[in-house]
This record gives sequence, C-alpha cells and structure tokens, in this order.
Amino acid sequence: METLTRSASIHYRCRRWRESGSSVALVPTRGSLHRGHLSLIAAAQDMADHVVVSILGDPPEGKGSEDLALLAKIGPDIVFMPPAQEMFPIGRAGAALVNVPELADELEGAFRPGYLASVTTSMVKVLNIVRPSMAVFGERDFQLLVMMRRLVEDLFLSVDVVSRPTWRESDGLALATINRKLSTAQRALAPQLHATMLDIARQLDAGDADHDALQRRGELALNNAGFATEYFQVRRSEDLGPMRVATRDAVILAAARLGEHRLIDSHPLRLIERH
Repeated sequence: METLTRSASIHYRCRRWRESGSSVALVPTRGSLHRGHLSLIAAAQDMADHVVVSILGDPPEGKGSEDLALLAKIGPDIVFMPPAQEMFPIGRAGAALVNVPELADELEGAFRPGYLASVTTSMVKVLNIVRPSMAVFGERDFQLLVMMRRLVEDLFLSVDVVSRPTWRESDGLALATINRKLSTAQRALAPQLHATMLDIARQLDAGDADHDALQRRGELALNNAGFATEYFQVRRSEDLGPMRVATRDAVILAAARLGEHRLIDSHPLRLIERH
C-alpha cells in the first residue's frame, strides 16, 4: 500500500495501469474510516485489478494515521490523501462548484446548506484525477449516490458508479463515524431508526400508497421513541423524485438527532408489482 498526496503522481500511476490494460476502482471517502469502508474496498478489489482509496477533507489530528493503519489491514494499492491546497489551490471560497441544484438543496441539503455541492465537487475532482473505470459508493449516503450518478451521466464521465448495501451492526444500526460518540443510552436507542424504516417499508410493500401518511407515521414513530426527526421521506430511488403509482424502485431516507448527534440512514426497496 502506497500513500500519495499529489494529484500529478497518482494521475501518472493510474494512467500507466490503464495503458497496460488493467482496470482501476476508486473508493472515495472523507476519512474516519470503519468496517463499512473496508467492505467497499473489498468489493472493489473483487471487481478491479487495482484499487485507489481517496481520503478527502481535513481529518482531525491523529485520524489520518488511524485511517492508514486500518487500510493497511486490507491493502488497497494506493491511498490518495491530498492536502486541501492540492484540491482547492485558490481556496474553497472562490472555487468552481459541480452541483445538481434540484437535489442538493433538499433533504440533506436543506439541513446542511452547501455541504452536498462541496462533496460532489471534490468527488468529481478526484474522478478526473484518478480516471477509474468504476467508483464504489455505499448506500447509506443515498442522496450523494444519486447525485453522483446524475453528474456522471450529465457530464459524460467515463466511469461506472457502483453501489453496495449499507454495512450494519447486528442490531441493524448503519456503521458510521458518529456511532462512536453515542452515549450508552443513545446507542441502545439508535437501532430504532432502521427498525422504523423497515416497518414503513413493510407497509409500503403491502400496498399502502398513501406516501404522505407513511412519512408522517415514520416521523411520529421516531419522535415518540426519543429522536428529533429532521426528515423521513419515501422517494423514487432513481432520482429521489416523488413516488408515482408505477414506481417499483423506492427508497426511504431519514435523518434524526439523538441529543447533539445526527444519524442518517436509507433503505432501498423494490416494490411488488400489483395488478
């Protein structure tokens, strides 16, 4: 495993791989890695000849070395850890943005203004630097996944966006960095987020088409359990648009707070076709 910090270095290395006929997979991350990230890397290793893991952003002090130690256990070919000035040489404030406005300003975007545009810009930058044949994303950040698929299509980027199911604890809680900060009581309550999504999914799959009522039911269930729900939505998984009668591929998306901690999750599902 090799660690590179300069875009020119990794661009050259990946170009040599491509010229030799080898496939390259990218697993983009923002650091603070966990087993969920390792599962994505393992999937990438099964699908490609070479795997690059990017760590974008400025990790807290000490986190960079922790991430590298964890990555060493699974051994991607290259870890790309560029400093902020490498990715944004004139600074973030004046940098060009790559965005999908209709998706970036709702759900996560409504509660974290500017966040998704910043992340998608960084993602497209690293895609252009590495130029992988595929990029592997987890489904927990489903809105980001949909936005990246849209950007790849709209900007004619030569990369396949591959998704993998969310890695979960035995009680259903999605693996996330924030889980480490939960108190014992909060950790005991946290799995109710996914359990509520599964309950609404069962009702949806059973034929309940009153999506507004299902959303209210899910939000109320979380609030009654002790969460402060920010959103609980049932959407089309293709583009996160509103559900239609003919929709077969759906996704439930939710964000809720436990004290000062914010949890997000998603649950994609294929609905039974009814005649």
